[in-house]
Amino acid sequence: METSAPAKVILFGEHAVVYGEPAIAVAINLRTYVKIKKSEEYRVNGYPMSDKYHSYIKNAIKLCWDGEPLDIQTKSEVPSASGMGSSASITVAMLTALLAMKDELKEEKIAKLGFEVEYRTQGSASPIDTSTVTHGKGILVHREKKDHFLWKVEKGELKWYIHHIEVPSLKLVVGFSGIKGSTKDMVNKVRRFYNWNSFARDVIRDIGKITMEAIEPLQDEDYERIGELMNEDNKLLTILGVNHPMLKRMINASLKHSYGAKLTGAGGGGSIIALTDEQDEVAKAIEEVGGKAYKVEISKDGFRIENHF
Repeated sequence: METSAPAKVILFGEHAVVYGEPAIAVAINLRTYVKIKKSEEYRVNGYPMSDKYHSYIKNAIKLCWDGEPLDIQTKSEVPSASGMGSSASITVAMLTALLAMKDELKEEKIAKLGFEVEYRTQGSASPIDTSTVTHGKGILVHREKKDHFLWKVEKGELKWYIHHIEVPSLKLVVGFSGIKGSTKDMVNKVRRFYNWNSFARDVIRDIGKITMEAIEPLQDEDYERIGELMNEDNKLLTILGVNHPMLKRMINASLKHSYGAKLTGAGGGGSIIALTDEQDEVAKAIEEVGGKAYKVEISKDGFRIENHF
């Protein structure tokens, strides 16, 4: 059984989504591939399966597999700790393979199990990454049920309503800093600011407003307005303290050839995204300041059965 799942980037709403504000994310055409077959013992890429190196795979197996041991091979185009959802991508690809072998392949089930795997592995999680890479295309996460509702994810008192959102064929360049940002550290940093200062709470609300403002220009393919909103969002994220000098260098280098650019994901390292018609020029500019550039487009596919290996 061979499967895959895409990477993702958050267009709008990172950090604010933690406080119940909306967020928009899209799947992109970098993928993680998984191949599994029955075996005498659990092995991953030729090595014994371990908690240290294979925690997402192991938790996926714990949640939905009670059959015989498996030999698992993985290949990924998604750099780890890049803000592109590498853990969600491997999790969803693995769950797709396991559920396909059990003939239980349903999109909502994969998304909810994917969230649970990330929650168990990380100690906390938002469903934005796992729902995006499961569904493909674009999603809106909101605290209320809206049009184009897909499913609801719950954990304790928290509820997230996941919706499909129409997004055009955006051409993006992801600039990876090579610096592995800690999501946990950045979330905690923002939380301290949020709890201490009402100004931070206003910033979080403003990020939520920008996310909702972005829906119409996304549907209208108004790239100039989308870019303006990306730039505004990035300024607010900088105020929250999650930007990084390397991210700022890549953003500034991108802007000459872009509609807009911003950090994506938790920040403190990780990646930026730039919306552009000139992918080659933006990629060159990012690499000239020391980043690693990925020219990407929206992936219409989420999880997929493959014949890739």
